Amino acid sequence: MMRPPLIPLALLAGLALAAPTAAGSPVASGFEVERARALLGRPSGAFACPPVVEPVVDMAGLQSRYDPKDPTQSRVSPAREQHEAARGGRLMAFVTGLARIADQAVLSRPRNPDHAACALRWIAAWAREDALFANAAANDEVGRHQAVMTQAWQLSGVAATMLKVAPRPPGPDEAASRAWIGKLARSVMDEYRADNQWSRHGANHLYWAGLAVGLAGAVLQEPEMRAFALDALHRGIADIDAAGALRHEMARGPRAMVYQHFASLALVVLVRYAEANGQGLDPQSEAAFVRMLAFTAAETRDPGRAQERSGARPLPTMNRASLAWIDPILPWAAARHPALADTLRTLITDAAARPSWHAYLGGNASLVLNPEGSAP
Repeated sequence: MMRPPLIPLALLAGLALAAPTAAGSPVASGFEVERARALLGRPSGAFACPPVVEPVVDMAGLQSRYDPKDPTQSRVSPAREQHEAARGGRLMAFVTGLARIADQAVLSRPRNPDHAACALRWIAAWAREDALFANAAANDEVGRHQAVMTQAWQLSGVAATMLKVAPRPPGPDEAASRAWIGKLARSVMDEYRADNQWSRHGANHLYWAGLAVGLAGAVLQEPEMRAFALDALHRGIADIDAAGALRHEMARGPRAMVYQHFASLALVVLVRYAEANGQGLDPQSEAAFVRMLAFTAAETRDPGRAQERSGARPLPTMNRASLAWIDPILPWAAARHPALADTLRTLITDAAARPSWHAYLGGNASLVLNPEGSAP
Protein backbone atom coordinates (compact mmCIF):
# COMPACT_ATOMS: atom_id res chain seq x y z
CA MET A 1 0.00 0.00 0.00
CA MET A 2 1.32 3.43 -0.88
CA ARG A 3 1.86 5.76 2.07
CA PRO A 4 0.58 9.33 1.84
CA PRO A 5 3.33 11.91 1.35
CA LEU A 6 4.73 13.57 4.43
CA ILE A 7 4.15 17.08 3.08
CA PRO A 8 1.42 18.35 0.76
CA LEU A 9 3.04 19.89 -2.29
CA ALA A 10 1.28 23.19 -1.66
CA LEU A 11 3.24 23.62 1.55
CA LEU A 12 6.49 23.28 -0.34
CA ALA A 13 5.79 25.93 -2.94
CA GLY A 14 8.70 28.32 -3.05
CA LEU A 15 10.74 26.29 -0.58
CA ALA A 16 13.46 24.05 -1.91
CA LEU A 17 16.92 22.84 -1.24
CA ALA A 18 19.52 23.94 -3.72
CA ALA A 19 19.95 20.65 -5.56
CA PRO A 20 18.49 17.15 -5.39
CA THR A 21 20.49 14.45 -3.62
CA ALA A 22 21.30 11.43 -5.74
CA ALA A 23 19.37 8.45 -4.39
CA GLY A 24 22.45 6.24 -4.37
CA SER A 25 24.79 8.70 -2.66
CA PRO A 26 26.06 7.93 0.86
CA VAL A 27 23.92 9.30 3.68
CA ALA A 28 26.12 11.71 5.65
CA SER A 29 25.49 12.77 9.25
CA GLY A 30 27.40 16.06 9.26
CA PHE A 31 29.30 14.88 12.37
CA GLU A 32 33.06 15.50 12.15
CA VAL A 33 34.17 12.76 14.51
CA GLU A 34 37.68 12.20 13.18
CA ARG A 35 38.33 15.94 12.95
CA ALA A 36 37.30 16.32 16.58
CA ARG A 37 39.54 13.44 17.62
CA ALA A 38 42.50 14.93 15.76
CA LEU A 39 42.03 18.35 17.34
CA LEU A 40 40.97 17.40 20.86
CA GLY A 41 41.72 13.73 21.44
CA ARG A 42 44.00 12.41 24.15
CA PRO A 43 44.85 8.96 25.56
CA SER A 44 41.75 7.59 27.24
CA GLY A 45 43.35 5.27 29.75
CA ALA A 46 41.46 2.35 31.25
CA PHE A 47 37.73 2.24 30.54
CA ALA A 48 35.12 0.22 32.43
CA CYS A 49 31.72 -0.09 30.78
CA PRO A 50 29.04 0.99 33.27
CA PRO A 51 26.00 -1.22 33.94
CA VAL A 52 23.24 -0.94 31.35
CA VAL A 53 20.17 1.07 32.38
CA GLU A 54 17.17 -1.23 32.75
CA PRO A 55 15.21 -1.11 29.47
CA VAL A 56 11.89 0.73 29.34
CA VAL A 57 9.60 -1.73 27.60
CA ASP A 58 6.02 -0.97 28.65
CA MET A 59 4.66 2.27 27.19
CA ALA A 60 1.14 1.91 28.60
CA GLY A 61 -0.52 4.83 30.34
CA LEU A 62 1.88 7.39 28.91
CA GLN A 63 1.00 10.99 29.74
CA SER A 64 2.32 14.39 28.77
CA ARG A 65 3.50 16.32 31.82
CA TYR A 66 1.38 19.31 30.82
CA ASP A 67 -2.14 19.99 32.12
CA PRO A 68 -4.49 18.84 29.32
CA LYS A 69 -6.87 21.73 30.13
CA ASP A 70 -4.18 24.34 29.40
CA PRO A 71 -4.48 25.36 25.72
CA THR A 72 -0.88 26.65 25.64
CA GLN A 73 0.47 23.33 27.00
CA SER A 74 2.85 25.31 29.19
CA ARG A 75 1.54 24.55 32.69
CA VAL A 76 3.06 21.41 34.21
CA SER A 77 0.69 19.11 36.09
CA PRO A 78 2.46 17.86 39.24
CA ALA A 79 0.36 14.68 39.25
CA ARG A 80 1.20 13.89 35.63
CA GLU A 81 4.86 14.67 36.15
CA GLN A 82 4.94 12.32 39.14
CA HIS A 83 3.14 9.63 37.12
CA GLU A 84 5.96 9.64 34.54
CA ALA A 85 8.88 10.24 36.93
CA ALA A 86 10.19 6.67 37.17
CA ARG A 87 9.84 5.86 33.47
CA GLY A 88 11.18 9.27 32.45
CA GLY A 89 14.14 8.91 34.77
CA ARG A 90 15.19 5.64 33.15
CA LEU A 91 14.73 7.05 29.66
CA MET A 92 16.95 10.04 30.44
CA ALA A 93 19.50 7.89 32.27
CA PHE A 94 19.79 5.69 29.17
CA VAL A 95 20.44 8.44 26.62
CA THR A 96 22.58 10.44 29.04
CA GLY A 97 24.71 7.40 29.84
CA LEU A 98 25.12 6.65 26.15
CA ALA A 99 26.06 10.27 25.49
CA ARG A 100 28.84 10.15 28.07
CA ILE A 101 30.23 7.00 26.49
CA ALA A 102 30.01 8.63 23.05
CA ASP A 103 31.86 11.75 24.21
CA GLN A 104 34.64 9.61 25.67
CA ALA A 105 34.85 7.75 22.36
CA VAL A 106 35.29 10.94 20.34
CA LEU A 107 37.95 12.26 22.72
CA SER A 108 40.04 9.07 22.75
CA ARG A 109 43.24 9.29 20.70
CA PRO A 110 44.26 6.72 19.78
CA ARG A 111 40.72 5.48 19.41
CA ASN A 112 39.69 3.08 22.17
CA PRO A 113 37.45 0.33 20.70
CA ASP A 114 36.11 -0.46 24.18
CA HIS A 115 33.89 2.63 23.97
CA ALA A 116 32.12 1.36 20.86
CA ALA A 117 31.72 -2.12 22.30
CA CYS A 118 30.21 -0.64 25.47
CA ALA A 119 27.77 1.58 23.59
CA LEU A 120 26.65 -1.39 21.51
CA ARG A 121 26.18 -3.47 24.65
CA TRP A 122 23.84 -0.82 26.04
CA ILE A 123 21.85 -0.33 22.84
CA ALA A 124 21.60 -4.06 22.09
CA ALA A 125 20.27 -4.71 25.60
CA TRP A 126 17.35 -2.39 24.88
CA ALA A 127 16.96 -3.75 21.35
CA ARG A 128 16.65 -7.35 22.53
CA GLU A 129 13.86 -6.34 24.91
CA ASP A 130 12.08 -4.52 22.05
CA ALA A 131 12.17 -1.43 24.28
CA LEU A 132 9.71 1.47 23.80
CA PHE A 133 7.09 -0.54 21.91
CA ALA A 134 4.95 -2.65 24.25
CA ASN A 135 1.40 -1.28 24.64
CA ALA A 136 2.21 1.99 22.88
CA ALA A 137 -0.94 1.69 20.75
CA ALA A 138 -3.09 1.02 23.83
CA ASN A 139 -2.81 4.63 24.99
CA ASP A 140 -5.32 7.35 24.22
CA GLU A 141 -4.46 9.41 21.15
CA VAL A 142 -2.30 11.90 23.05
CA GLY A 143 -0.50 9.15 24.92
CA ARG A 144 0.03 7.13 21.74
CA HIS A 145 1.65 10.14 20.07
CA GLN A 146 3.73 10.76 23.19
CA ALA A 147 4.95 7.17 22.90
CA VAL A 148 6.01 7.77 19.30
CA MET A 149 7.82 10.98 20.24
CA THR A 150 9.55 9.16 23.09
CA GLN A 151 10.75 6.71 20.44
CA ALA A 152 11.92 9.65 18.31
CA TRP A 153 13.87 11.40 21.08
CA GLN A 154 15.49 8.17 22.22
CA LEU A 155 16.27 7.29 18.60
CA SER A 156 17.98 10.63 18.10
CA GLY A 157 20.29 10.04 21.05
CA VAL A 158 20.93 6.40 20.14
CA ALA A 159 21.68 7.16 16.48
CA ALA A 160 23.96 10.07 17.42
CA THR A 161 25.83 7.75 19.76
CA MET A 162 26.22 5.12 17.03
CA LEU A 163 27.68 7.77 14.73
CA LYS A 164 30.09 9.04 17.37
CA VAL A 165 31.46 5.59 18.28
CA ALA A 166 32.03 4.47 14.68
CA PRO A 167 33.63 2.31 13.45
CA ARG A 168 31.80 -0.29 15.50
CA PRO A 169 32.77 -3.94 15.89
CA PRO A 170 30.60 -6.28 13.80
CA GLY A 171 28.68 -8.97 15.61
CA PRO A 172 25.36 -9.72 17.27
CA ASP A 173 25.26 -6.49 19.31
CA GLU A 174 25.75 -4.38 16.20
CA ALA A 175 23.12 -6.36 14.29
CA ALA A 176 20.56 -6.11 17.11
CA SER A 177 21.20 -2.38 17.50
CA ARG A 178 20.76 -1.68 13.80
CA ALA A 179 17.52 -3.67 13.63
CA TRP A 180 16.05 -1.74 16.59
CA ILE A 181 17.12 1.61 15.16
CA GLY A 182 15.39 0.72 11.90
CA LYS A 183 12.21 -0.28 13.73
CA LEU A 184 12.18 2.97 15.72
CA ALA A 185 12.74 5.04 12.60
CA ARG A 186 9.93 3.32 10.71
CA SER A 187 7.53 3.88 13.62
CA VAL A 188 8.35 7.61 13.64
CA MET A 189 8.02 7.89 9.86
CA ASP A 190 4.65 6.13 9.92
CA GLU A 191 3.36 8.69 12.45
CA TYR A 192 4.16 11.60 10.17
CA ARG A 193 3.16 9.93 6.92
CA ALA A 194 -0.34 9.33 8.24
CA ASP A 195 -3.00 12.02 8.15
CA ASN A 196 -3.50 12.93 11.80
CA GLN A 197 -3.48 16.03 14.00
CA TRP A 198 0.24 15.58 14.70
CA SER A 199 1.34 15.35 11.09
CA ARG A 200 -0.82 18.35 10.21
CA HIS A 201 0.42 20.45 13.12
CA GLY A 202 4.14 19.63 12.85
CA ALA A 203 6.08 22.02 15.10
CA ASN A 204 9.06 20.92 17.20
CA HIS A 205 7.82 17.32 17.34
CA LEU A 206 8.12 17.06 13.56
CA TYR A 207 11.56 18.67 13.47
CA TRP A 208 12.89 16.29 16.11
CA ALA A 209 11.24 13.35 14.35
CA GLY A 210 13.00 14.41 11.15
CA LEU A 211 16.36 14.74 12.85
CA ALA A 212 16.05 11.40 14.62
CA VAL A 213 15.16 9.59 11.41
CA GLY A 214 17.87 11.45 9.49
CA LEU A 215 20.57 10.39 11.94
CA ALA A 216 19.22 6.84 11.83
CA GLY A 217 19.49 7.04 8.05
CA ALA A 218 23.17 7.94 8.39
CA VAL A 219 23.73 4.92 10.66
CA LEU A 220 21.84 2.53 8.38
CA GLN A 221 22.65 4.23 5.05
CA GLU A 222 18.97 4.51 4.17
CA PRO A 223 18.23 7.24 1.58
CA GLU A 224 14.49 7.06 2.39
CA MET A 225 15.25 8.21 5.93
CA ARG A 226 17.37 11.07 4.61
CA ALA A 227 14.47 12.17 2.41
CA PHE A 228 12.14 12.14 5.42
CA ALA A 229 14.58 14.33 7.36
CA LEU A 230 14.90 16.83 4.52
CA ASP A 231 11.11 17.01 4.19
CA ALA A 232 10.88 17.81 7.91
CA LEU A 233 13.43 20.59 7.42
CA HIS A 234 11.26 22.03 4.60
CA ARG A 235 8.30 22.08 6.95
CA GLY A 236 10.34 23.77 9.65
CA ILE A 237 11.51 26.51 7.30
CA ALA A 238 7.88 27.06 6.24
CA ASP A 239 6.92 27.58 9.91
CA ILE A 240 9.21 30.63 10.33
CA ASP A 241 7.25 33.87 10.26
CA ALA A 242 8.29 37.30 8.94
CA ALA A 243 9.98 38.21 12.24
CA GLY A 244 11.86 34.91 12.59
CA ALA A 245 9.57 33.29 15.17
CA LEU A 246 8.40 29.71 14.81
CA ARG A 247 4.62 30.12 14.65
CA HIS A 248 3.62 27.04 16.60
CA GLU A 249 6.15 27.61 19.39
CA MET A 250 4.87 31.14 19.98
CA ALA A 251 1.54 29.59 21.03
CA ARG A 252 3.16 28.00 24.10
CA GLY A 253 2.51 30.88 26.51
CA PRO A 254 5.33 31.44 29.02
CA ARG A 255 7.27 28.54 27.49
CA ALA A 256 7.25 30.12 24.03
CA MET A 257 10.97 30.89 23.99
CA VAL A 258 11.85 27.59 25.67
CA TYR A 259 10.24 25.83 22.72
CA GLN A 260 11.64 28.29 20.17
CA HIS A 261 15.10 27.24 21.35
CA PHE A 262 14.24 23.52 21.49
CA ALA A 263 12.80 23.61 17.97
CA SER A 264 15.75 25.66 16.72
CA LEU A 265 18.18 23.03 18.00
CA ALA A 266 16.62 20.37 15.80
CA LEU A 267 16.45 22.71 12.80
CA VAL A 268 20.06 23.89 12.97
CA VAL A 269 21.33 20.32 13.09
CA LEU A 270 19.02 19.46 10.19
CA VAL A 271 20.56 22.33 8.20
CA ARG A 272 24.03 20.95 8.88
CA TYR A 273 22.75 17.49 7.95
CA ALA A 274 21.28 18.80 4.70
CA GLU A 275 24.53 20.61 3.87
CA ALA A 276 26.57 17.43 4.50
CA ASN A 277 24.29 15.67 2.01
CA GLY A 278 24.79 18.31 -0.69
CA GLN A 279 21.50 20.05 0.10
CA GLY A 280 22.22 23.70 0.84
CA LEU A 281 19.22 25.96 1.41
CA ASP A 282 17.91 28.01 -1.50
CA PRO A 283 18.00 31.82 -1.04
CA GLN A 284 14.41 32.15 0.18
CA SER A 285 14.80 29.33 2.69
CA GLU A 286 18.16 30.64 3.86
CA ALA A 287 16.70 34.11 4.44
CA ALA A 288 13.94 32.61 6.61
CA PHE A 289 16.42 30.48 8.51
CA VAL A 290 18.68 33.48 9.20
CA ARG A 291 15.64 35.41 10.47
CA MET A 292 14.99 32.58 12.91
CA LEU A 293 18.57 32.61 14.19
CA ALA A 294 18.58 36.39 14.64
CA PHE A 295 15.14 36.44 16.29
CA THR A 296 16.01 33.65 18.71
CA ALA A 297 19.27 35.31 19.71
CA ALA A 298 17.69 38.74 20.19
CA GLU A 299 14.70 37.47 22.15
CA THR A 300 17.00 35.57 24.49
CA ARG A 301 18.24 38.90 25.80
CA ASP A 302 15.00 40.87 25.53
CA PRO A 303 11.89 38.76 24.81
CA GLY A 304 9.56 41.68 24.02
CA ARG A 305 8.44 40.47 20.61
CA ALA A 306 8.04 36.92 21.87
CA GLN A 307 5.91 38.21 24.73
CA GLU A 308 3.71 40.10 22.30
CA ARG A 309 3.17 36.99 20.17
CA SER A 310 2.72 34.53 23.04
CA GLY A 311 0.58 36.73 25.26
CA ALA A 312 2.73 35.88 28.29
CA ARG A 313 6.15 36.86 29.54
CA PRO A 314 8.46 34.07 28.38
CA LEU A 315 10.55 32.14 30.85
CA PRO A 316 14.26 33.11 30.82
CA THR A 317 16.42 31.22 28.32
CA MET A 318 19.85 32.78 28.84
CA ASN A 319 21.28 29.41 29.79
CA ARG A 320 23.33 26.55 28.41
CA ALA A 321 20.42 24.18 27.85
CA SER A 322 18.45 26.67 25.75
CA LEU A 323 21.43 27.91 23.75
CA ALA A 324 22.70 24.47 22.73
CA TRP A 325 21.76 25.33 19.12
CA ILE A 326 24.44 28.01 18.70
CA ASP A 327 27.66 26.02 18.43
CA PRO A 328 26.23 23.54 15.87
CA ILE A 329 25.35 26.36 13.48
CA LEU A 330 28.33 28.67 14.06
CA PRO A 331 30.53 27.23 11.27
CA TRP A 332 27.63 27.62 8.82
CA ALA A 333 26.88 31.17 9.97
CA ALA A 334 30.55 32.24 9.97
CA ALA A 335 30.94 31.18 6.34
CA ARG A 336 27.79 32.99 5.13
CA HIS A 337 26.73 35.64 7.64
CA PRO A 338 29.77 36.77 9.66
CA ALA A 339 27.96 39.60 11.49
CA LEU A 340 25.32 37.14 12.70
CA ALA A 341 28.06 34.70 13.70
CA ASP A 342 29.69 37.43 15.82
CA THR A 343 26.35 38.07 17.57
CA LEU A 344 25.94 34.36 18.28
CA ARG A 345 29.49 34.04 19.63
CA THR A 346 28.91 36.95 21.99
CA LEU A 347 25.65 35.43 23.22
CA ILE A 348 27.09 31.99 23.86
CA THR A 349 30.04 33.55 25.68
CA ASP A 350 27.91 35.86 27.82
CA ALA A 351 25.67 32.94 28.78
CA ALA A 352 28.63 30.60 29.46
CA ALA A 353 26.78 28.19 27.17
CA ARG A 354 29.71 26.27 25.67
CA PRO A 355 30.06 23.42 25.04
CA SER A 356 26.68 22.70 23.51
CA TRP A 357 25.50 19.50 25.15
CA HIS A 358 22.27 17.60 24.64
CA ALA A 359 21.50 13.95 25.28
CA TYR A 360 19.38 13.76 22.11
CA LEU A 361 22.47 14.75 20.10
CA GLY A 362 24.67 12.13 21.70
CA GLY A 363 26.16 14.52 24.25
CA ASN A 364 28.69 17.17 23.30
CA ALA A 365 27.45 18.58 20.00
CA SER A 366 30.21 21.21 19.91
CA LEU A 367 32.76 18.40 19.54
CA VAL A 368 31.35 16.99 16.34
CA LEU A 369 29.62 19.99 14.75
CA ASN A 370 32.11 22.75 15.64
CA PRO A 371 35.38 21.03 16.56
CA GLU A 372 37.51 24.08 15.69
CA GLY A 373 35.40 26.20 18.04
CA SER A 374 35.94 23.63 20.78
CA ALA A 375 39.72 23.63 20.46
CA PRO A 376 41.72 25.65 23.01
